[in-house]
Amino acid sequence: MCLICVLALVVVAITVGAAPYELPGTLTLPDGAGPFPAVVLVHGSGPNDRDETVGKTKLFADLAEGLAAHGIASLRYDKRTYVYGDELTNDLTLDDETVLDAIAAVHVLQARADISRVIVVGHSLGGMLAPEIAARAGQVAAVAMLAPPARPPLVILRDQLRYLHAPRELMAQVEAALAVIDLTALAALEPGAPADDPTTHVMGMPLSYWRDWEAHDGVAAARALAGRVLVLQGDRDYQVTGEDFAIWKHALGRHCVMLAGDNHGFMRGHGPPSPREYATAAHVDPRVVDLLVRFVTTSR
Repeated sequence: MCLICVLALVVVAITVGAAPYELPGTLTLPDGAGPFPAVVLVHGSGPNDRDETVGKTKLFADLAEGLAAHGIASLRYDKRTYVYGDELTNDLTLDDETVLDAIAAVHVLQARADISRVIVVGHSLGGMLAPEIAARAGQVAAVAMLAPPARPPLVILRDQLRYLHAPRELMAQVEAALAVIDLTALAALEPGAPADDPTTHVMGMPLSYWRDWEAHDGVAAARALAGRVLVLQGDRDYQVTGEDFAIWKHALGRHCVMLAGDNHGFMRGHGPPSPREYATAAHVDPRVVDLLVRFVTTSR
């Protein structure tokens, strides 16, 4: 059963970015002449496709359909690490992984006569980076952050692995990295350290990547938007938790909404969350679409 059973929309193939990292994307437009408000959908970490497919769930495809049903366009695209993963080294920065391509997507929409204004909607890491993306792109009306992390990334990773009862060896790797990455000690890390040193790489990425992530202050960037921001969080999310939400709530107050029953992908469920949930086909919580529609239509 589809999210929207009767839906008139127009789907346009779009290219985001420039050589050597051109990314295929999909612009979903409501039926009609426009101009329409539009969102850029920015992925979480890792090699995600344009639908942000996880198992049998497709968060971004659901959002695109749900928003189009309410007169809102959306642009989603395959992530650089998804299209060019075999060609990339693991010394990526967050600019390489996420920010620059999202800015390019904003500019694609801003150049179209059938788009009236642009809102950045990011999920997970993309949510944390959404305020920065908006500021650097310029002329963005507002930002919505879905389950954005607020704590240091390796702390979040450690807590996720503990929750999942990860192998002892992997936990030891993360703990060793945390001992190094107090950010003052990291500057003294030998740049020529051997690649098999367990303190230099975590989950295939060097400590320079994790340091770059921690250097991006999403909370400060969101505060600078002067209220043009929305944070949504599910209370069944073990990946980005209530600890992160509390930081956003303290910084942004009434602009933060907790949704009972939702997991990290904003699919509703019951009981302790688990990665196994994503093996079952599910659609985005309609409350998320409703909140985004209300937010987008009132953002100028």
